[in-house]
Order: sequence, then structure tokens, then C-alpha cells
Amino acid sequence: IGGFGTGEFEWTTTDDRNVFVDQEGLHIVPTLTTDTTPITAAEITNGYTLNLTQAGGDGSCTVTTNEACSVRPNSTLGTVINPVRSARLNTNGSKSITYGRVEVVAKLPAGDWLWPAIWMMPTNDVYGGWPASGEIDLSESRGNDISYANGGRDVMSSS
Repeated sequence: IGGFGTGEFEWTTTDDRNVFVDQEGLHIVPTLTTDTTPITAAEITNGYTLNLTQAGGDGSCTVTTNEACSVRPNSTLGTVINPVRSARLNTNGSKSITYGRVEVVAKLPAGDWLWPAIWMMPTNDVYGGWPASGEIDLSESRGNDISYANGGRDVMSSS
């Protein structure tokens, strides 16, 4: 649903409201789970079981472990359904490079707790699943305002 091994707070989807292309280019748009699903605000923290691989799920689970495809929220245990939905794009199986140069032109979003990242991942997980086979971070940024103590959107890192 989210996390990608780092505990991210978004639920990545294939929903057209979260990712689309138009005459202006590619758009990745976060949405609130309560605005784009029948899940209520109360159910995000208790009382709703979300399983993307079963009836009622949207079938968008793309990971190899079912644990990442389902969640049963419990506020006492600190488990919740991810309150924000977004998108993750990859070219795995369709594009890859061995040598060369990669250029990216992107308008990064502003907003609290956003962490846009552009990574190059291995075509084959030769040494095991992420992160064992590596990644190259082209860019990672924060959407937080400059007032955020650990660096706001004025901080960008790259390898």
C-alpha cells in the first residue's frame, strides 16, 4: 500500500486521479484517501480492513509480499490505512540503460511531508530485493516550508 521499505505515509495507486498525462506533461497528484475511496476518516484508524488483492481492493498491489498489500488499522497499535494516495512510476521491463546520461526536468511539489524522489533502480535484483541490489538517487527533496527545522523545500540532495 505504501512504505516501499521506508514507512512512507502514502498509498501508491494506479488511479487516474493520482497520475495522468495531458498536453502539459506528466502529473503525479496526491489525493486524500477519504476523498477518493469509500473509506471514512474514522476507518483510517480503526474498523476497516483494506486488502488490495481481494474483493473490494483495487487490484493495484504490485509488490511480492501480501503484507504490503493489506492493512487492518488499529489506533492502539499505531497502524493506519495510508491517509494520502499518490503514484509511483517505473519503466521496469520497458526501459533500461547500461551507460549514458540521464537528465530530468521536473517541477517538485510544495507541501508538508511530501518527499518527491527520482531513483534509478536495477533492472534485475541480482543481490536480492531492495535495497540489497542498490539504487541511484537522482534527486530527493522535501515539500516542507523553509520553517521546518530539518530543512524545508530549500533542501535537495542527490548522489
